[in-house]
Amino acid sequence: MDEVDRLSLDFAVRHPDSFARILGRGAFDECERIIEGLPADRKAAIVARLPAMRIGKLLDSGRQRPADWLADAPFGDAVSLLSRIPRERRLELVNGLGNRDRKRQLLRHLQYPAHSVGALVANIPLRLNAESSAKDVVDELRELDTESSGPVVIVDADDRYLGILDRWQLLLRSPPTGQVKDYRIAVQPIRPETPLTAVAMIDAWHTRNWLPVIDHRDRVLGAVSRGQVFRAVEARPGSAAERGDILLDLLADLVSVCETVLLKAISRNNAT
Repeated sequence: MDEVDRLSLDFAVRHPDSFARILGRGAFDECERIIEGLPADRKAAIVARLPAMRIGKLLDSGRQRPADWLADAPFGDAVSLLSRIPRERRLELVNGLGNRDRKRQLLRHLQYPAHSVGALVANIPLRLNAESSAKDVVDELRELDTESSGPVVIVDADDRYLGILDRWQLLLRSPPTGQVKDYRIAVQPIRPETPLTAVAMIDAWHTRNWLPVIDHRDRVLGAVSRGQVFRAVEARPGSAAERGDILLDLLADLVSVCETVLLKAISRNNAT
């Protein structure tokens, strides 16, 4: 490994969030080349921190071996990466692993009974370290499709869930100051083994369209939407889950639509 590669590796190890942020903004070909040059056990940690669109492009390029990222990474990094990949793709990658022990470990995190919320977990569009600069994150959010499904989650240095990002507050701040943790909303997460009928009764659905899902070590597995939960409960034989006041549900949908429109407008105004 030459001197430039050693410097890149040191940067990736010491400051993975900053390293991934630079890769996420650069040319795709250069991003792919740098990832290929990283040690196998570091790739998952870096890719998991990239914007969702770039992760998808890496998976579709045909020049990467994402199953190797999962096989060689520390288990926590493998779980973090899976939380950023669509569910169908997750199962495909994990089932293709040659390491039977790692495959069994990861399948425990992916295959939950049909009656549990873990069976519905979807990927998240972006995960942010709590210590990241708010200014850097604003630049990243401007490039993010605000219609992407799921919340932007905030994690600590050990990848443990801390809350979700208040995008309104951050994008309205001009100029943005402080760190990402200053814009955190303490949304109560869901455990994957929780029955769907219990999840459908959560009061947070009156104001939230998505809730994060975390494992027993507080690592983010992904997120689940209100629509997913209610449709799954309705489809169960003999189910009659109470949804609360339907007006509140409609209001939450309206707030979500308004948020999408306003975030786009704010992003355009801040960029000019």
